[in-house]
Amino acid sequence: MHMRPLSIVVACGLAAVTAAAAPPARPPARPGTLSVAFVGDIMLDGGPGHAIGSGRDPFAGCADLLAAADLTVGNLECVLGKGGKQILKAYSFRAAADAPRCLARHFSAVSLANNHAYDFGPEGLLESLRILEAEKIPCFGAGRNDAAARRPLVLEKNGIRLALLGANAFRADAYAAGPDRAGVAPLREREILADIAAARQVADVVVPFVHWGPELVAQPREADIALAHAMVEAGAAAVIGAHPHVTQTVDIHRGAPIVYSLGNFVFDYFPGDPAEWTGWIVTLTFTKGRGVEMATRAVVLDAEGLPRPAAE
Repeated sequence: MHMRPLSIVVACGLAAVTAAAAPPARPPARPGTLSVAFVGDIMLDGGPGHAIGSGRDPFAGCADLLAAADLTVGNLECVLGKGGKQILKAYSFRAAADAPRCLARHFSAVSLANNHAYDFGPEGLLESLRILEAEKIPCFGAGRNDAAARRPLVLEKNGIRLALLGANAFRADAYAAGPDRAGVAPLREREILADIAAARQVADVVVPFVHWGPELVAQPREADIALAHAMVEAGAAAVIGAHPHVTQTVDIHRGAPIVYSLGNFVFDYFPGDPAEWTGWIVTLTFTKGRGVEMATRAVVLDAEGLPRPAAE
């Protein structure tokens, strides 16, 4: 697809919906145009898990924002179900097996390319994959082996094929999938550039969703900037990032938007830094012959880690 220069729209403050309301309808079909909303870290344990257990939808406050796009993609940063053995680390997140029902109402796909998909080892990840499959929630960035973890998820709507790739840089080798081991796709420059080039052969637009960068830092590292630029030069139409738990700089390279960190979306494990109680919904709109537009909407999280649109 030929891409023209990027245009950016920044907005916030749409009305929230109640938890009891049904998810709003997606926009009508627009042939040749595809809008995709990306959100950051989603953790359905803790406060969000309590909300789900009490019959509430943790995404209800932003349901209208999510449904305004043709597709919605998030970073699912927890294990699902009861399987596996907890690995040794400071924080491990596990959500109930029925938690994805809320995801299914609002999300077209989720990335598992992060440092918490492996909190309960390969068996925990395999159970998460089974639960997501049962709920008909496509995922990417992790799999039963390395080939599955690196395989792009291709979604098609309005005549545009979107390829999503996931890769994790945090303890990448420790959580990496192998030929015969379930795991996460590691973020390695040679591999991600090759995967982008291969995905361009089967899709109109390719978007890597990467898990990288130090936590609680507002600016990306120079190495991540260089890698993001290389991904665009390899054929990525945009690059989306997560992991720092705060929003970071937005960059434009060769007309492609680079969002280094979306911040948190549904998450309640914070040491008290107000920056961690915020995040973005970034909507990319791809139009054949016209390029990509980006709209950024701010959200704030409440004491349970549930989002609502930020005030204007």
